Amino acid sequence: MTIRYEHADLLSQGSFGLNALSPDDIEQIHQSTLDVLWNIGLKVMSPNARTIFGDHGCPVDEENSIVKIPPHLVEDAIQSTPASYRAHALDPKNDYVPGGKRTGFVNFGEAASLMDPVTRKVREATKQDVDDSVRFIDAMENSVGWERPLTPLDVDQDMSSIYNAYSFFSNSSKHGFLGIYSVEHFEAAVKMGAVMAGGEDKLAQQPLFTCSADPVSPLVLTREATDVLIEACKFGIPIKINSLGMCGATTCVNLASTLVTHNCEVLGSIVLGQLVRKGAPMVYGSSTSIMDLRTTLASMGAPEMAMISAAVAKLALHYKIPSWVGGG
Repeated sequence: MTIRYEHADLLSQGSFGLNALSPDDIEQIHQSTLDVLWNIGLKVMSPNARTIFGDHGCPVDEENSIVKIPPHLVEDAIQSTPASYRAHALDPKNDYVPGGKRTGFVNFGEAASLMDPVTRKVREATKQDVDDSVRFIDAMENSVGWERPLTPLDVDQDMSSIYNAYSFFSNSSKHGFLGIYSVEHFEAAVKMGAVMAGGEDKLAQQPLFTCSADPVSPLVLTREATDVLIEACKFGIPIKINSLGMCGATTCVNLASTLVTHNCEVLGSIVLGQLVRKGAPMVYGSSTSIMDLRTTLASMGAPEMAMISAAVAKLALHYKIPSWVGGG
């Protein structure tokens, strides 16, 4: 039998997409990132993280909390980060495997107010709103998971991430993307997840949630987020590294330079995670956008955000690391 139209040397796009960066663009951004990480470094606020970096050959300036990361550690971390992982859901039929050119959609977060669906007036978010949002997103067929969309203001704000985790485990059948802001809150989420999974060992084998560690631009890894990253990698919970730079404010107004800063923050965090546990599942994230000159706030959904998100997705595809990008 003859099979027609097969060509061994044919390069196929495989899917419709936006080629934001050429191979040479990617290489230039990568080499600039290696240069910044080695010659400028990151400000790492966690003593625990600085110790881990130092134990693996990174020069550490304890007085100024600066860590410089040699290029070979960056390259090793890229190679050891899994190209995909299974985002286990509370209902196995809702499992999702990110990575490659697969695209899934999740809601954005995290708002402190909302437009009341009945009165149509803006008001503060409550626990009931969080519960309602979990059930609403759970019913959306095109949503592959749930990210905390609201911060309930009728609870102590030190407990808001714990309530979000509780609401997720109580009302969702999908995988959760949880914003967790301290090691204590991470431990609480693990205990809740273990109840749902049937034990901590089963939760480690089939994680029901991904948590987030957010660097602060420019080039700062905060203590709380970094310590959560370390504990998540130790346990086996996937973690998303989600920078939120603002072009013209916390990063350069030039978009390419902002992309280098962003790449440094994410890859520096990925290096740390892989030093803690080689092969730990991690996600290359982005909420980076541009500053609104009228309000000095991040302009979420601006055209520049779409451009950066497309470039980040291309970079992550090049590194063979699952990506997550925000947008409006």
